[in-house]
Amino acid sequence: MVSYFKSILPSRLFLLVLLFLAIQLPLYLLLTSGTIQELLYMLIGERMADGYTMYEDIYDNTAPISTLLYWLIDLIAGRSVFAYRLVALSILLLQALTFNFILNRYQVFATKNYIPALLYLVIGSITYEFGMLTPLLIGHTFVILSLPYLITVSREGIENNRLFVGGFILGLAALSYLPLGLYLLVGMFAVILFSSNTFRSILLLLVGFLFPYAVLLTFYYYSGTLSAFTDIHLLSPWRFEVAFALPPADLARLMLLPLIVLLFALLSSLSLPQRLVFQVKFQQVMWIWLLVSVLLVITRDEISANTFILLLPVIAYFGVYLFSINVKKWMLSLAFILVLAGTLLIRYRSPLGISSYIQLSDPQLLTETYLLEAPDNTSILVFGDDIRYYIQNKPATPYLNWRLAQENFSDLNEYDKVFEIYKNFEKEKPAYIVDEAGLIPDLKYKLPEVFGKYKPIGQSALYKYEE
Repeated sequence: MVSYFKSILPSRLFLLVLLFLAIQLPLYLLLTSGTIQELLYMLIGERMADGYTMYEDIYDNTAPISTLLYWLIDLIAGRSVFAYRLVALSILLLQALTFNFILNRYQVFATKNYIPALLYLVIGSITYEFGMLTPLLIGHTFVILSLPYLITVSREGIENNRLFVGGFILGLAALSYLPLGLYLLVGMFAVILFSSNTFRSILLLLVGFLFPYAVLLTFYYYSGTLSAFTDIHLLSPWRFEVAFALPPADLARLMLLPLIVLLFALLSSLSLPQRLVFQVKFQQVMWIWLLVSVLLVITRDEISANTFILLLPVIAYFGVYLFSINVKKWMLSLAFILVLAGTLLIRYRSPLGISSYIQLSDPQLLTETYLLEAPDNTSILVFGDDIRYYIQNKPATPYLNWRLAQENFSDLNEYDKVFEIYKNFEKEKPAYIVDEAGLIPDLKYKLPEVFGKYKPIGQSALYKYEE
């Protein structure tokens, strides 16, 4: 079966896209709810569509380009999980085909084929988290698009514009998801391998990388939101604290198949004979790509399955060597069928009712059984991390991200922080407050003219605004 994709005839491309849609679309038709992460992104897009400014009126460190996309989706489709997943599906398909085109265009392998895209899309379908419209997925697209501008310097004799453009695209990746700026190390290593004037070329790459930041910082400076952008976006993501979105054992079981494929692919690449100089250099770049990807996966403040999407280009590239080893064709076909079957079993575990057998849970999925006593169709503010209260409500005040909101609420004995809270509540007063942190009594004492009008109802943590 896999040998069918060792050709670049249009029929192979058509079947490849058809296979990807056949895996994904049935699940999209069964889609009933999103995840906590997706809810946060939809809330950001919704508030921006309502006219609020990111970082000044919305406290969250999501990167600018990603927030711009969420805003556009909300303008077109509103708070629609299906729309967000459909855009994510399109981006994942675009990444796979673009990466495959780059490999074929620059003759990275002895023959042109669609195996990289095949592996990218099949492994990329193993979990719904790869199909979520996260800033990481958005920014990863720019990382892939930058690749041809980093590896063609010595072959085409063009340095100035290509390296600048490559750095510029990496800058856009960082503006979509800030930690992706670490892929600048991959660009620098590629420059060392492919460029004749290393210092000048690296300087061009850096200038290109910093250029979109210079434009954006200028915009924020003249709009009066530079300090908010700097404090909330540029500085807050670097926490160096690690938490798991899934239980580590569940995450290990979920990612076991992709990691096994990657391991055998890496071993296969080491066993093959020497290739052309350019192909050897490109493989060295991909080894650095692998190291940077692993570093990003294990150093994020929250380790989840969607961070492993960074390994898809590496699996796609080295996987070609795995399916090019000198064995009988039926063995390669059997290996791919096992990978495909494993992917389908893991992805369709809930509809097939086998989640308990493979012991994989989905704690991030939202269900209708959550928060039955919460109000509906009103404005609300949550003093805590549980944003599920916003499922049927609109957020009010900038305090969307509770971790960032604690900059104001952590020490109510400081006048500046209390005054900042007062200013934000003068602009917007939520109809309800969910006080998971137990702050209302202290706030009533410090700001009675604002919080004195909030009365407890039903449960002690829920307060309603009453004139």
